[in-house]
Amino acid sequence: MPVHDKVKQHAERMGAQTAVNIEGKTLSWKQLWLRALSFYAAMVKSPARGSAFAPGKVIAVALGNDLEFAPAWLAATANTHICAVIDPQLPLSQLDDVLARLAPDLLLVKGAHAALIEAAQRMNINVLPVEQVADAEASEAEAQAFIRHVDAATPFLINFTSGTTSTPKAFMRSRRSWRVSFRNGYDIFNLSSAACTLFPGPLFHGIGLYCLNEALDAGATLYCMEKWDAHRALALLVEHQIQRLVLVPTMLTAFSRIDAAALPCVMHLLSAGAKLEFNHYRQARAKFPNAGIQEYYGASELGFIAVSSLNDDNVDSALPTVGLPFPEVSWSIRDEQGQQLGKNQPGIIYLDSEQACMGYLWGDDGKAFKQQPFGSTVHDLGYINDQGRLHVIGRSGDMIVSGGNNIYLSEVESVLKSLPGIVEAVVLAVDDAYLGKKMVAFIETEKIDIATLPTLCLTQLAKYKIPAQFCKVSHWPLTPSGKIRRSVLEERFINHEIN
Repeated sequence: MPVHDKVKQHAERMGAQTAVNIEGKTLSWKQLWLRALSFYAAMVKSPARGSAFAPGKVIAVALGNDLEFAPAWLAATANTHICAVIDPQLPLSQLDDVLARLAPDLLLVKGAHAALIEAAQRMNINVLPVEQVADAEASEAEAQAFIRHVDAATPFLINFTSGTTSTPKAFMRSRRSWRVSFRNGYDIFNLSSAACTLFPGPLFHGIGLYCLNEALDAGATLYCMEKWDAHRALALLVEHQIQRLVLVPTMLTAFSRIDAAALPCVMHLLSAGAKLEFNHYRQARAKFPNAGIQEYYGASELGFIAVSSLNDDNVDSALPTVGLPFPEVSWSIRDEQGQQLGKNQPGIIYLDSEQACMGYLWGDDGKAFKQQPFGSTVHDLGYINDQGRLHVIGRSGDMIVSGGNNIYLSEVESVLKSLPGIVEAVVLAVDDAYLGKKMVAFIETEKIDIATLPTLCLTQLAKYKIPAQFCKVSHWPLTPSGKIRRSVLEERFINHEIN
């Protein structure tokens, strides 16, 4: 893993300072270093089964946002180890399938997760409850082995795309891919001027996992929560005067619902995981008036693609885009045949970058991650404007044909979110006997009569792009990372639970 040498340095230089704080439970840098070495010693002693994916041991970690996650993660990615980070809250059927496909050498889990332990043992997978890992003194040789290969092009991480009802796709990435990201992100993402960061979502998802590791790399304290809660997140920011906040846009919407004073302590706000829209920018500016606001556009398989810094002077022109290329990343827009297109011509977004993953281990249907000699793509569509900024139209599957017209749902959604008084909005395409597909807009607002929305939208959208139906929503179904579960929303609409 790319941060082991840095953690060792931080433990030697500021060992008593807090490295990780999860709901008031803490590890100092020295405690983190020693606990990670204890995990590493236990893993070295564990017998290897022989992985089909890579030469090193595959260590599965299913701990959620537990204090033991950070040292277990460090040990599971040390030397030539490869860590598969598993969401322990996945349905048991999906956990069974993931374990069967991975066949890891070792599974680290909480002793209370009896169903997962039983499933692993049924498959003859070695299980190590983290409560059984005793603190142990590491030899100098073990400590040196722990920090080897930090910059190698060897695999260190098996992670998963979001799964709903089916088993998530698994992909693998190299140590070097993150080492490059850390080097370039240190200044861009303000880690040089923020001593502490709060990420209020799950650490086993891509954004949280990266946030943990960039903090470990930079020597910053990471604050996290056992479970997402908007009230608790705001309280943590105030209690610890946290300077940097990393989140997904829907978390800003949750904060906006809380009648609480603005938080001047937050100086840097970074949004990721979905497009930051005008409603989110307004919410961020109201709640965090002193914060510099940034968003980055990326993909689990591709890493960072673009970054945008926003303020009141540039927001009207900059926010419709996702920004300029991340350092050491180059873009191209291409047609279905791979021919490069010019500025303002929409097509498939490709990037050339060392951050791209090493490919899928399973679940590759050819419709997502793809590598070509000229770059990699996840089939997002977009174009580059005259200022060199990237506009993302949506995924290739985001376009629908309704009444013979091509419509991008993300465009309609962005317009709705730009309207003053809109707290949150989602646009879905549902089956329709006459049109083939029809658009349904789900709206959270207390200030706008939704009957007026078709007229309001006509100032920015062609008539055929106006949703056929508008539904008012007060509570959204959310993923553990705070994103809206669109499939659940659609199911509720089809079942007439939302009208």
